[in-house]
Amino acid sequence: MAQGQTKGKYWLGNNPNAQITNAEITELGTISETDFGVVSDLTASAAEINANCDVLTEAVTTTNAIAASETGTHFVLNTATAFVSTLPAPAAGLEFWFHAGVTQVTGGNHTIVTNGSANVIVGSLSSREDAAGVVVCHALADTISFVADKAVLGDLAHVWSDGTYWYLDGHCFVQDGMTTTQAS
Repeated sequence: MAQGQTKGKYWLGNNPNAQITNAEITELGTISETDFGVVSDLTASAAEINANCDVLTEAVTTTNAIAASETGTHFVLNTATAFVSTLPAPAAGLEFWFHAGVTQVTGGNHTIVTNGSANVIVGSLSSREDAAGVVVCHALADTISFVADKAVLGDLAHVWSDGTYWYLDGHCFVQDGMTTTQAS
């Protein structure tokens, strides 16, 4: 360190008390992202990075054909009138969340169905009211239902695909507030 040069405290490397000189700070300012290999090591596009950083939310009040490009979206089901949300064909990495909104469904069930009625929904639903911890689910289902007059604000279904199946992880306040079925 040069005569008369003092070290100041800076937040550096997760250390709020790091000691470094002003000259060293100036030198750090000349290093670019490519010097560290940060940019050259990226394999994702800017759009892919941004899509994974955004929390996508859509209020749904009518029939909804979901596109694969909507992966990561949280759909809030928010109308008393029942409607159908159709999942895209399973593809590795696709995932969606469905939340019961403030307006409780009363005119039939909100349903989430597979495209072409494929029996590819597997997984479980849980409820705090169920002593066993898991609501009965149909193996290889094609429909998830938010049940009229029973599904309440905060009930949710998360589905994720490996390219073959839709894996369900769902939670409902009332034991039979959500169900899975095999229509075909």
